[in-house]
Amino acid sequence: MSACDKLTGIRPNERGVSIVLIAVGMIFVLGMAGLGVDLASLYVGRSQAQRAADAAALAGAQSLVTSGCTSDTGGTISGSCMALARQRAEAVGNKNLIAGVSPGIKDSDITFPVQDTNDPQIKVVAARNTSHGNAMPTFFVKIFGIDTANVSASAKAEAFNPSGSSTNIGAKCLKPWLLPNCDQDHPGSPSNPNCSGNYQPFINSTTGDIQNPGPVSSGGVQGEVITIKPGDPTSGATAAAGKFWPVFLPVGSVPSECPSCASTNGGGGPSSGSLYRQNIECCNQSTVVCGQQQVQPITGNMVGPTEQGVDCLIHQGGSKTNPVGMDLFNPVTWTITGGTNNPYGLAGQTTDTSDSIVTIPVYDGNVLCPGNSCPSSVTVNVIGFIQLFVEYEDGSNNGNVLSYVMNVSSCAAGAGGGSTGGTGGTGGTTVSSGGTSPIPVRLIQ
Repeated sequence: MSACDKLTGIRPNERGVSIVLIAVGMIFVLGMAGLGVDLASLYVGRSQAQRAADAAALAGAQSLVTSGCTSDTGGTISGSCMALARQRAEAVGNKNLIAGVSPGIKDSDITFPVQDTNDPQIKVVAARNTSHGNAMPTFFVKIFGIDTANVSASAKAEAFNPSGSSTNIGAKCLKPWLLPNCDQDHPGSPSNPNCSGNYQPFINSTTGDIQNPGPVSSGGVQGEVITIKPGDPTSGATAAAGKFWPVFLPVGSVPSECPSCASTNGGGGPSSGSLYRQNIECCNQSTVVCGQQQVQPITGNMVGPTEQGVDCLIHQGGSKTNPVGMDLFNPVTWTITGGTNNPYGLAGQTTDTSDSIVTIPVYDGNVLCPGNSCPSSVTVNVIGFIQLFVEYEDGSNNGNVLSYVMNVSSCAAGAGGGSTGGTGGTGGTTVSSGGTSPIPVRLIQ
């Protein structure tokens, strides 16, 4: 008690002071807690926006591959390719919700950066903000007059074609067909001297560029209709446009992922039609790289196993003269529609993938087995890869496989529309794409 209190005999009433202090403190505590809740909500929203942007960019880059856009001239992207990539990016990105709401990605959120390489790129912004009319609501900070907040994220992806001698492109899930560098839809000069007949190459042997880039409507290779059929490597014949050699890629390889219609492995020698057929029907996970590659020629023309393998691969049914059930490809709109035998429930639906999309290595076209005999293994020079949509096999007892060209990828360093790795050796780092395309996609930002 103070001296004044002693003199007056009055003691101040301090009851309730603690309650006031606690109440004032609680305001700050609740304010900090509310700010923490809102910041955590925005942080989660930002992470979800990044996920949506990443997914959209990768989907757009994959569309650039499956639509054949990497076969355009010098890394440029045509308007039709951009339209397809935007459509796919928006469809996938908008499935990834941000705080329970679609980001509403639209055309203006998608750009195609100009770059110095031949790698087509796509950039996507995913956001919940005022310009999209879907800004994220706040909770506790509303008391400060802040009702909404903006979150956004961007991602850039590319169809990656490695360049330089230290990186070597490789592909998995290839079909056991070795296709010579002879373009049956482009006769004339400059012709490939390794091809019987006067046919231009798919890939220019001097520059490594795609010889006829771009869509078929402008004289290019994309959407070109070609018929490929097996040849007998023991015949000693020179390469011909549309003729492929049945081979095991690589020597002694056995597929590991097979559908129920696949044949039983028949042993695995050069004369094993059952194993050859299985390699058509299944996904062989062995990597085939650019440059010198050992393959195992399969003797005989393999007409029957080719037809049987293709029937299983593309789910072709009906009679030989009236095939039905396969997925369909429209080269004008560049769309795929699931067939009635589509095993993934996509019958009648538009899809961007199909078991009918296959990848085949392209080699320089030198005679595979000189002297009418084939050793157990042959070294060939893989100069690129070609991606086809197999329409059907025509049942003509010739093993004819009718297809559309979707994409061509070159192995030459710096080649327009192509990948790299050089035409000699297989040293360095191998970049393997897997799946149905030799060109991998990756996030770069």
